[in-house]
Amino acid sequence: MIADHRKAALNKLASHIASEFHSQNVSLLEQIAESEGIAYYFDHYENSFDGMLVCDENNHFHIHINIDRGNTQTSKRGRFTFAHELAHYFIEEHRIPLMKGDIPPHGSLHDFEHRDATEEEADYFAGCLLMPENRFRNIPTGRKFSLETILKLSETLNTSILSTVLRFVEIGTHEILVVVSENNIVKWFAKSKDFPNWSFRFKVHQTLPAATVAGEFFTKTDSKYTGIEDVEPENWFFPAWVPKTQMHEQCYYSESYGYVISLIWFD
Repeated sequence: MIADHRKAALNKLASHIASEFHSQNVSLLEQIAESEGIAYYFDHYENSFDGMLVCDENNHFHIHINIDRGNTQTSKRGRFTFAHELAHYFIEEHRIPLMKGDIPPHGSLHDFEHRDATEEEADYFAGCLLMPENRFRNIPTGRKFSLETILKLSETLNTSILSTVLRFVEIGTHEILVVVSENNIVKWFAKSKDFPNWSFRFKVHQTLPAATVAGEFFTKTDSKYTGIEDVEPENWFFPAWVPKTQMHEQCYYSESYGYVISLIWFD
């Protein structure tokens, strides 16, 4: 987990860069790279990595982005990969060891379940670069939260659903819990600071609670619910008190990558 003071420093740097290179609500990653003299290549690297930052013998930097893993120059996934590799360049603690040869170039993989501090910082910086707070908060999304809020932000900012969800957890206008699962197994979760701090009925790398919307999708036929569902807190938690407002769950189903995003929130 990144310390708050470190997040503040990364956010400040990324937001400054984003303020210099953008068109309306979209950060211009190619212009950022070109302004620093960074060459970038969208090419075929099979399944080896999503992106990689390389420093050559002349201290020139190169970003390689893997089309074979869905990272095209215009795709939202590709834009996040590009921003992630730019993060490795702009964060001094990442760039300087690479320049000195203290660490070898290493390929980054899309995985918000990072246990590596360097990759976690690059993910966070990328989110700030693509979705600076002032821009994020000024996009009109309606008064009530739902999956449509995330989809509207993703479309306007040209960012992936997963990265948009995580940025909303950090700076959004409503407290939410996000649980990402695959094949009925919880991969990771994130929650807003002000979301109730209740004990979960699930653990990472174990099965989803059966009574949840996502859990039913994986275990019952014809149970792909896309709308906002009223659910009981006991489905997900061991509640410490009786909430005064209704709890909701809504799922986003990724056909391309096979994961399910569960959004949980209260009125």
